[in-house]
Amino acid sequence: MPRVNVAVGVVRDSVGRVLVARRKDDVHQGGLWEFPGGKLEQAEDAKQALGRELYEELNISTISSSPLINITYNYSDLEVRLHVREVSEFSGEPVGQEGQLLKWVALDELNNYPFPAANKPIITAILLGREYAIIGGSNAREILLQLDNVAAQGVKLVQIRVKNLDEQSAEQLMDGLRSKCDELNINYLLNSQMPVRRGVDEGVHLTSSDLTGLSKRPEASGFVAASCHNLQELRKAEELSLDFAVLSPVKETSSHPGADSLGWQQFAEWVEQVNIPVFALGGVAPQDFEQAISCGAQGISGISLYKL
Repeated sequence: MPRVNVAVGVVRDSVGRVLVARRKDDVHQGGLWEFPGGKLEQAEDAKQALGRELYEELNISTISSSPLINITYNYSDLEVRLHVREVSEFSGEPVGQEGQLLKWVALDELNNYPFPAANKPIITAILLGREYAIIGGSNAREILLQLDNVAAQGVKLVQIRVKNLDEQSAEQLMDGLRSKCDELNINYLLNSQMPVRRGVDEGVHLTSSDLTGLSKRPEASGFVAASCHNLQELRKAEELSLDFAVLSPVKETSSHPGADSLGWQQFAEWVEQVNIPVFALGGVAPQDFEQAISCGAQGISGISLYKL
């Protein structure tokens, strides 16, 4: 099956809105909204192709962009590989050079627009952000302090992982956590092994063992994610249409000294084979951020990573 490589741009303005364009009614999937971009030409990489396409389509010049996610989508007669890059800085004022309607859309409104099916992981990657904090502890005070620390560092996505409490204590803890996350505007997921009654509007983070035992995606309107340690688990997360995964351990960790780690090359090879965002976890430090992004990661994740 022939493959077409396409560069796609997630263009942000100064207040964080994303630029989308409406496909003309007389083209394939007409009337749907999409992110700007176009096919790679011979000898072009995704960065070069996106810069050229954004200039030709929108009359803007890309100053700074970084990889966001790569997606392979199969049509009946064609395989399309989307190389998605986040454009954080550009010059010029976007104009639809081909007569297409353009619109700046706030992040919380993206899901209100009809996009092609291949764009769903792109929207998820945009909404997730680049950092995923894991918060645990033995008491409410400790955990609430960690939430304050995470929020102070600008992190808006967290997993609450408290496994050593009985059901009554865990439920009492969650009362305070829920209100705190709401106050701090933090999007949270509850670890699947926490002994609490999870609301349908709350996210859930599946342990690798819980992931393996499932045959369908858990009911939740929040994000659903999973911990993965190999390619088989990543593919299971994709098969269940989970929103994202965490792949570990990328590097040796202090909690498991001497244990086998993936390394960045193996991480990149596995992430390349799935169509969901994947965070890098395990021995990852802030200085590894650029390395993680270059290896296809959505971003970085950790426990001690965000402790002040």
